[in-house]
Amino acid sequence: MERILVAEDSFALANLLEFVLKTAGFNVTLHRTGAAALEEAQKNEFDLILLDQQMPLMTGVEVVEGIRRSGPNQQTTTFLCTAKTHELDLDYIKNELNVREVFHKPFSPKDLVEDLKVARQQLATSQD
Repeated sequence: MERILVAEDSFALANLLEFVLKTAGFNVTLHRTGAAALEEAQKNEFDLILLDQQMPLMTGVEVVEGIRRSGPNQQTTTFLCTAKTHELDLDYIKNELNVREVFHKPFSPKDLVEDLKVARQQLATSQD
């Protein structure tokens, strides 16, 4: 079972994501702040990471920057969710930070899970 780190400060969305991801077969570790997610990512290895952009203490981009600098998840496939895509430097996020996809809120949990499943399959294929 693939391990996914999820950081989302919205209680309702965090619960929804946890439910749909567990239903899809992921082992979910959930945090409500960017700082807590970064601390977790520095200690434990994950197969996938899903981060909200706007969170208390740190943004999703700041968390990714920290993850890419050090720790066991420097190469982990990462996704970002945001309601303010137009305020982000998507070239930097995708090319420099190697974020696979930026989901614009509101997004379809079904579509998000499908993209994560594709990433999971590609991960499994590359490890064979």
